[in-house]
Amino acid sequence: MKRPLLWGIIALGLSIAFSYYRISVWIILLFACLFAVMPLLVKNISKVQMLFILVIFGAGIGLGYGAFPLTDPLASFYDQAVQVTGVVTDYPVVKENRLLMNLKTKALEADKTDNAAAESFGLKVTIYLDEDSEQMADSMMFAPGDVLTLTGNLSKPTGKRNPGGFDYGLYLKSQAIDGLLVAKPDQIDPVGHEASLYYWIMGVKRQLENRCDTYFPADVADLLKGVVFGEKDLDEGLTESFQNAGVTHVLSVSGLHVGYVFLALSLILMALKINKNVWLIFLLPALLFYVALTGFVPPVVRAAIMIVCLTLGQGLHREKDALNQLCLAGLIILCLWPSQLFQPGFQLSMGAMLGIILFYNPLLYWYNRQRNKKSPRIRKKSGPISEGLILTLCATIGTLPILLYHFKSFTFLSFLSNLLVVPLIGIFLLAGMIFLLIATLFPFAGSLLAMPVAFLGKSILVMLDGINDLGNALGFLMINRGGLTIVEISLLLLFSFLISGYFFLKSPRIRNTVTASACMLALLLVLIPLYPRNLVVTILDVGQGDSILIETPGGQNYLIDGGGYLFSKSSEISENVLYPVLYSKHIEKLDGVFLSHNHVDHVQGIEELVSDEYPIDNLFMSIQTNSETLLNQSFVPVTLLKKGSAVKGTDGVEIKVFSPNGETSPKADDEQNNASLVMGLSYKETNILFCGDIEKESEALLLADLKEETEHKDYQIIKIAHHGGKNSSTSEFLEAVDPEMAVISVGAHNYFGHPSDEALSRLQQQDIKTLRTDENGAVEITSNGEWIHYKTYAD
Repeated sequence: MKRPLLWGIIALGLSIAFSYYRISVWIILLFACLFAVMPLLVKNISKVQMLFILVIFGAGIGLGYGAFPLTDPLASFYDQAVQVTGVVTDYPVVKENRLLMNLKTKALEADKTDNAAAESFGLKVTIYLDEDSEQMADSMMFAPGDVLTLTGNLSKPTGKRNPGGFDYGLYLKSQAIDGLLVAKPDQIDPVGHEASLYYWIMGVKRQLENRCDTYFPADVADLLKGVVFGEKDLDEGLTESFQNAGVTHVLSVSGLHVGYVFLALSLILMALKINKNVWLIFLLPALLFYVALTGFVPPVVRAAIMIVCLTLGQGLHREKDALNQLCLAGLIILCLWPSQLFQPGFQLSMGAMLGIILFYNPLLYWYNRQRNKKSPRIRKKSGPISEGLILTLCATIGTLPILLYHFKSFTFLSFLSNLLVVPLIGIFLLAGMIFLLIATLFPFAGSLLAMPVAFLGKSILVMLDGINDLGNALGFLMINRGGLTIVEISLLLLFSFLISGYFFLKSPRIRNTVTASACMLALLLVLIPLYPRNLVVTILDVGQGDSILIETPGGQNYLIDGGGYLFSKSSEISENVLYPVLYSKHIEKLDGVFLSHNHVDHVQGIEELVSDEYPIDNLFMSIQTNSETLLNQSFVPVTLLKKGSAVKGTDGVEIKVFSPNGETSPKADDEQNNASLVMGLSYKETNILFCGDIEKESEALLLADLKEETEHKDYQIIKIAHHGGKNSSTSEFLEAVDPEMAVISVGAHNYFGHPSDEALSRLQQQDIKTLRTDENGAVEITSNGEWIHYKTYAD
């Protein structure tokens, strides 16, 4: 076996994934047996090598269950007041009216019981500030190593709540954060300080960041802090600008940055005429310092390990093997932080490097061969532009499936952006580091030396604005969709290996195999969308609001309500929930959008979609709606619905309206609840009732119609009205519908106390299985018209 480390990282990744997804012990044993018999099935695999892989596999199971235990050790402390003594591990960050900081506990106990934690945990602490927020924040700018005592309410980090959504709990786990604590400023007392080398390095980092703020304009200072230290607390506009241009990676410290640091160190060592055999003595402490300075982020750790291996190999005169170095780096990272396996940063770093290792040299060779075909006597070498484009292409091959899966977007403009921005970022990074070093040693020279660095930073930002303007003009260069399917990934890899020359096509057997594989995959790509689909109804978790996505067997897509925030937030509900859901499900347009009534927690998301000109064929609203914003827009045709209206699809799906009735008459805001559209969705034997926010007055008017309807239709599922409010879901109404399951769309710890105890009691009395989006996340209901299955995302 030439590369046992490659098998090792595969075994470790599998075992950690098995632990996280709670795979059956029988499947784990089956894989262990398969690894054990590999020497009998595959040549060149020794028993010692396979024993090594089995040990790695077993260790991964242990590491996985250690990182993701079967029972949450903090479960008994959630949703109650706790007293904590802990050490601050990073500098606090102020966002709007909140101060955020990370804490490593030394002691944790429930405030009103004797329950105490026996081990240490990482907590993200949120402190809400009042009007004097700046003065209060200044008084609480604790430093890493400060020991605090505080009392607050502990809660569990939320996981993935919606299709395509962000798993916040898993992200925090990768940052060694186990719980969330909300505290008040007057509940925090500093009691001491712990000194350590790491905390000292964090202090050095803060001093250098302060110098950036002192000598540069805000945007250039943010850029420098992002590229040198990987600082996350940057201006949102700056981050969005880099993201739109497809070069967000330059703001996240990665192998690119470590490579430039290594280049600078190498130039210094060569200038000092240091023998390469002893370079490691100087490189190792410098790289360790930079890794600590950037917070031990996995891409930096990976790049540092690979550089150390490369330097060590040169010193020992051993042949370098980049793939083995990459696998070694991955093994070390996953052994130290198993949860990194699921993080986009780790996956993108490994994927980009893997793409470069596999495809860069073969593609560069193919390019040079094609270039010199016409003039074989004159050997032309590739230039920096062609090499840069090939390098970007190789990294894109390795990261495209990961980018689409996690971020739901990719822009072809990134080829131009990487070609123009990345070299300048490298110069800016080195210039910035030299400036910080000189400004620290000779502060009087700081203002003068800052001028050329600031000019370069401004030039990069201006160039980025120009690239984004070009991208806005050429919108077709942006792809918004979910992750690639297995068939699409297979086609991408097959084509990549083909153009890279990995297949010996002069052999008929290989040529025929490649051709047959490509044809089969292309055929599957065409046939799979034609395969009969089921009805899928997803009640989304939009917090305190409503939004329901309907995907019909015939390919029509409908949205009922779009959610919205009762209190203003910096981000939009469409960006947080709706677009990730639509893109993850590969929905490029909506055939119809229904607005039940004009309250912000139902209409805001729809208004955002219309404002963004997201493709919508029809906008359906109640005859009693008072939404002037949507009624007066000209982008989407509007149809007003009332009792008896119906929207029918060619696939047998029908959406029938039961309420309201009468003439077109907009109602005031305080009457909009009972003006809600009440609709029934039917597909063969499957029926679901959507009730908007109606209350008992409208429910009473619907009783006769529903009793008549249920004589020949069985409504299995009901979306409970008004988030489970006490004035809705009366016993008579529930008896008339007679569902087997109810779904309540509601926000956790909401101001209104929804769902009410009265509504929950009525559902329980009638033995109706009840799911709630605040507890279960999005609820996805699937049916072929005969059977009904459901799954919940938070579980």
